[in-house]
Amino acid sequence: MSWIAREIAARGGEVSFRDFMELALYHPRHGYYSAAAPRYGRGGDFLTAPTASRWYATVLAGWLERLAARVGPVAFCDVASGDGSLLAELAAAAAGNAGRALRFVGSVERSPAMRSVQAARLGTTLAVPLAVVASIGELELPRGPVVVHACELYDAQPVHRIVMREGGLRELWVAADCDVCRWREAPAGEELERYFAGHGVVLEPGQVAEARLDAETLHRSLLELGGDDGLAVIVDYGYEARRLYDPRGRRGGSLAVQQSHRVSRDPLAEPGERDLSAHVNWDDLRRAADHAGWREIGLSGLAPFLIRAGLAEQMERLGVGAAAELDARTVVERQEIKRLLDPDGMGSDLKVLVQGSGRLAEVAAEDLGSRI
Repeated sequence: MSWIAREIAARGGEVSFRDFMELALYHPRHGYYSAAAPRYGRGGDFLTAPTASRWYATVLAGWLERLAARVGPVAFCDVASGDGSLLAELAAAAAGNAGRALRFVGSVERSPAMRSVQAARLGTTLAVPLAVVASIGELELPRGPVVVHACELYDAQPVHRIVMREGGLRELWVAADCDVCRWREAPAGEELERYFAGHGVVLEPGQVAEARLDAETLHRSLLELGGDDGLAVIVDYGYEARRLYDPRGRRGGSLAVQQSHRVSRDPLAEPGERDLSAHVNWDDLRRAADHAGWREIGLSGLAPFLIRAGLAEQMERLGVGAAAELDARTVVERQEIKRLLDPDGMGSDLKVLVQGSGRLAEVAAEDLGSRI
């Protein structure tokens, strides 16, 4: 019997898809994100903005330096930080200036294996205090300006899966038949009914959708890290509710399975060996911000955000801008940048939500707005 079948059998023979996804991704021994080596990046199953190109960290470092010039050094926290790729690149990009722009770095990573990788990787590269913890609740940030960053945190959080039938909303569960996992349906509970009604969403008969019921709670805890002078930079795939649940675009839902940079739609196959993700409902995160008294500074594609955050200036500073000689180095670096700006890929599909509170929010809004 497979490990997932044993787990499901121990829970009565069937589990909600939300619990199946939790097991497949985060089981301490067999889960996808529990592997000893990261499964993302160019040699892995998928790319994130920080692993697609070091230029993401370069632009972010320059933006942080610009903000720090106006508000003083900031505490920076990366949530779902993986193997520490972003923090390592940030340290390299800010070499010589880390003491001016950063005063503290926090890293939140659920995987024990990745925390070990980070400890070895970052222990000698950061010029400021570093804390690597397993959960948001364990991290204590110093008072003052705080920037909280999270890349593809939310789309990797487990979701309930729903289908609309003529008799009403049904929840999709997973049953284990020997070593084979199969779908089964059960009446959707009141919490799921309230979730869709609360977003003004009515699914069509036969339409499949996902709901991340704890996204708002998770985002509130993330915003608490920022305190009353904070900035949240959330990079993820998602839409507002009216678009996320529009049957013309996603009648089958947004759930995706990735392996070796190829996408499929069978989430029950090879649990623990393939990545599972589902798009974020940005309205969940907006509600959390409203509750916390935070303001929205902007929601845009990755490419517009990087341009407003100072990409062109960084290209000029590093000698690969518009006036640079077209040599091998310039071509390579521009190809790296193109990967982030691709309008038919990451540059458009990946979104950046920026929310803030206090003086830091005012400064960030002015900075980004003045560079449109």
